[in-house]
Order: sequence, then structure tokens, then C-alpha cells
Amino acid sequence: MALVLTISSCSKGLAEVSYYKNLPEISGTTNDENPLFFIIKVELAYAWGDKKTQYSLAELHPVLQDALRNLFCRKKAVELSSPNEDQLKEEIVELVNNQLHRYEKYKNVPGIVTVALVKVQVFEFK
Repeated sequence: MALVLTISSCSKGLAEVSYYKNLPEISGTTNDENPLFFIIKVELAYAWGDKKTQYSLAELHPVLQDALRNLFCRKKAVELSSPNEDQLKEEIVELVNNQLHRYEKYKNVPGIVTVALVKVQVFEFK
């Protein structure tokens, strides 16, 4: 009896990256006329086996957390919504990689390749 293992393209894509999951949920208020409260949890994906990026993300943890909070606080609620998710993910990748590469120590770090928005909640706080 032969064992057949099929890997879907989704599984293959997951096997090619590792996730930095140590950033806490980030909360704040949106930049709307009547600000809404948000809670967002982001996980950063880097190439499987890329220890340089993994260690760099850990070392810059507070800087990245602050940069992400600032990014989200500049957004209106609609910009944090599902239809705009791909744009937001691109902005997060660019922001994180810019933060990494602004330091001489991390100039040769490959950086992240994508992000997972694990939790996005935007609501009126009463």
C-alpha cells in the first residue's frame, strides 16, 4: 500500500514562510472625525529559515510595535476594513522593512515578505 501526500498551493505557501507572532495586539483610535477604537493583531511573515530577519524582528520589537500603532492611528476606520486589507498589508510590509533597514546593523536583513492580520476590530467605544 502506497502513501500519497498531496500538498495544496496554500500549504506550499505556508511551508515557505515562518511567522513572527510576538507583537501584542495594538489598540488605539482611528483618524475619523468621530474616532473609533481599534484592536489589531499582526503577525509578520519572513522566509522559512531566515534567522537574520527573525532575530532582527525580536530586537526591534518595541520600535515595530510603535511604528504599527502610529500607522493604524493615522487611518480612518474604512481604511482598516476588509475591502482595504490588501492595501493595508502592503503598507505594513513596507513600514516594517523600512524600519529594519533604517539601521546600519540590519541593512543586509532580507525582511518580511507578507503579513497576516489575525485580528481587526474597529468599534465605537462607549
